[in-house]
Amino acid sequence: MINEGKPFLNLLETLLGGRGKDTLYLCIRDLVEHGLDLTRYAAGERSAPRQDITQYLAAWSRHAGLSAEESSAWLIDYCAAVLTVLSKRTPAAVRHSTKSNLRYIYGSEVPFLCHGAKNPFRAHCSPDCPVYADMQAKQQAIALELAQPRPAFKPPTPMIVCLPVKVANKEQFQKSMSLALDEIGKGTKMPRIVEILNERGLKTRTGREWKYSGLHKELLALKDSQVAPQDGDPAAAVGNSRVTEDPPPVS
Repeated sequence: MINEGKPFLNLLETLLGGRGKDTLYLCIRDLVEHGLDLTRYAAGERSAPRQDITQYLAAWSRHAGLSAEESSAWLIDYCAAVLTVLSKRTPAAVRHSTKSNLRYIYGSEVPFLCHGAKNPFRAHCSPDCPVYADMQAKQQAIALELAQPRPAFKPPTPMIVCLPVKVANKEQFQKSMSLALDEIGKGTKMPRIVEILNERGLKTRTGREWKYSGLHKELLALKDSQVAPQDGDPAAAVGNSRVTEDPPPVS
């Protein structure tokens, strides 16, 4: 793999022109010209994956001022020719993967960030690099941020809406009265109607079980509220029923 990337380094120098002097950092020159030098890793040590190198070089290309098209002009062929040895994928698959990485780096505006002499690629590095001090400061800032304890997320207290009792039981009450009117129309006796309402789990205005006195009172109130009910109107059954002002029987 020695100098296998030299043509790509020459292409980069052409693309960058005068910018190359300040942007072709030592680690970039080393990676482009030599690829990943596996001899720089200890026996049994895991080397950097191809995808990491691709994204590192893509982020540097953007940092150096190359457009997405200019980066594609060198990086896609470079990865297919130099980095394929690090992958089990075919050169065609590596080319496709590199295009996806370039879209991600440029689309998400991923910043270029190196790790100095401790970089995972074992690429050459020097304190004389133009961005060495800046990259060291950024790494320290990231380390400090990660060391800061993050406040635990506390979900907002749920709002519990409490409806007035009569509002909450309005539907139950209306069903009760409708059923009571139907039963009155059938000639069912009041005590039995109370039993039917409770058997079906229907409640009063205040959510209680039905009692004879309560149902008697509600039916009388309904009867008094009707104004000349028409024939066939269920409420007319109240007027025609035997619901009177008499008090409920004493049990």
